[in-house]
Amino acid sequence: MNNTNTFINTVNDVKLHQLDLNLLLALDALVSLRSVTRAAEKLFVSQPAMSHSLNRLRAFFNDPLLVRSPHGMQPTQKALYLQQGVHQALSLLQSHFSQPEAFDPATSTRRFTLCTTDYVECVLIPPLVKKLAVEAPNVHIDITILREEMPELALADGEIDFLLGFDEYMKIPGYLCRETWLNEPLTGILRAGHPFQSDRLTLADLIALPHVFHAPLGNLGSPMDDFLAARGLQRKISVHSQSYMAAAAIVSHTDHLFILPKKVAAMMAGYWPLKMVALPEELPGYHLNCIWHPVQDSNPALLWLRGLMRSLIETTD
Repeated sequence: MNNTNTFINTVNDVKLHQLDLNLLLALDALVSLRSVTRAAEKLFVSQPAMSHSLNRLRAFFNDPLLVRSPHGMQPTQKALYLQQGVHQALSLLQSHFSQPEAFDPATSTRRFTLCTTDYVECVLIPPLVKKLAVEAPNVHIDITILREEMPELALADGEIDFLLGFDEYMKIPGYLCRETWLNEPLTGILRAGHPFQSDRLTLADLIALPHVFHAPLGNLGSPMDDFLAARGLQRKISVHSQSYMAAAAIVSHTDHLFILPKKVAAMMAGYWPLKMVALPEELPGYHLNCIWHPVQDSNPALLWLRGLMRSLIETTD
């Protein structure tokens, strides 16, 4: 049995009526700050009182929770596991106890943070910024790059408002809220003047050509590669790139093929000397999802932004 399953079984044995629920506030502060002194300051209690809470938590969960190291206090694996659930539960309570503020986009100065890939930066952000200039001129959009690890705590805290990405590249926990906004077909681009003259690729053509592969999360394969493997086929990937622009620049100077979402391919073909080629119809496409934490589900500002982005992505050519 792995450690996570062991922790889950331990938590299942916990009797909440035996636990002072104020200790959950202490647990969250201790693990996140990794300091008894700073946790005490955050909760406005004395350091001895916080030390006493830590000792009670250690006894209750039968785990040291925080241990000394050359780099200060470090949480145990069990502490990290417990704190993730406790932190989300506390955030949910705070959300329910707080009255949502009314949101007026015309006067708001709110900053929204989107965690996404360069697909959304290319396809959604330009029309979104144009729309905001008219409807919400003082609203600001911050964009952070989506990584392989799902930023669950940042979504719960409101540090990230929405995660936008293809579910083919992400493992989305079932408790997070999700809407699928777009089923995006794939297409290919080749340099203008490429020896391949047809406007449609067969599977044999696709296997014969060298590829540039767009890997936004650093991944080495895709659903299309799984599709090919199921048929005993494999394409030759010569270059892995995390940028659409870099991949398109490579293709514009070589005989490589680049397969990418159709909307972005049309943009790249307008910037570089490239031509679009259709793929075999049976190849799978991508599904663009908007993901948010249930803690933020009724936030008026996020309801407004989500509706605006959804309408833009559905109407963008």
